[in-house]
Amino acid sequence: MREARRQFLLSASAVLSGAVCAEVLLGQVPKREMPKPPPPAVKDQQPQEPADAAVSQRTVLMQHEKAFRESLASLSDRVNQLKADVESIHTSEIFSVKIYKQTIEIERLAKQLKSLAKN
Repeated sequence: MREARRQFLLSASAVLSGAVCAEVLLGQVPKREMPKPPPPAVKDQQPQEPADAAVSQRTVLMQHEKAFRESLASLSDRVNQLKADVESIHTSEIFSVKIYKQTIEIERLAKQLKSLAKN
C-alpha cells in the first residue's frame, strides 16, 4: 500500500514539474515589462511670487489661530458646564450618563485643540 502511494506521488510530482518546466522553456509565462515613465513636467508655468506666498501663508496662520481660539473657548465652556453639573450632584448619588457624555465631548475637544496646536 505504501509503495503504491509513494509511486503515485513520484509520478504526480514528475508530471507537475514537467508541465511547469515546459511553460517556462516555451515562453508561455508573460514577461514583465518596465512601467512607462511619467510625462515630463510642464515648464510654461510661472513660479509664484514670494509676496503671494507670504500673504497666503499669513491667511492660513490666521485661520488656524481663529480655529484654535474657537476650540479653546468651546472647551472652556464645556468644562465650566461640567463643573457646575458635578457640583450640583450630591456625593451619594451616582454620576449620570449626561456627565459621562460631557466628559467624552471634553476629551474630543482637547484632542482637537492639541492637533490645532501642532499646526
